[in-house]
Amino acid sequence: MKPEDTIKIQELLQLFDINPSQITIIDTEELVTITVEMDELEAGRLIGRFAQTLDSLQLIISLMINQGEVHRHVLLDVAGYRARRLTTLESMVENAKNQVQQTGAPCVLPPLSPTERRQVHLMLEKDAEFTSYSEGYGQDRRLFISSR
Repeated sequence: MKPEDTIKIQELLQLFDINPSQITIIDTEELVTITVEMDELEAGRLIGRFAQTLDSLQLIISLMINQGEVHRHVLLDVAGYRARRLTTLESMVENAKNQVQQTGAPCVLPPLSPTERRQVHLMLEKDAEFTSYSEGYGQDRRLFISSR
């Protein structure tokens, strides 16, 4: 990631009249993780309902960072929201795996954002017993967990 990208990210946050206490950027070959530390009440404006604002900001930042370069995924976390949500997703996946073991039938998870579906797919990609797949389109897209 170029140094000017960091400045662009800070300028983008300023458009929301947001002054984070800290911005941490971890840039690896495949993933750019941006963590914004700030007051949780103020963070609600950046996260939005069902994290739609956060997902949109993540997409905008991804487009800014990936201009003319090899595509890397971007993960934007504000006030620890994504980390807390990841814990919830891990719990959902464990419950679904238990249900699949008991019933033998695939288990459908509640509606998830594209980012969350990707996280679940990544959680299960190396699992020897379980796999995940998505069906549907747009808001109706659902993620299923089944045995391999």
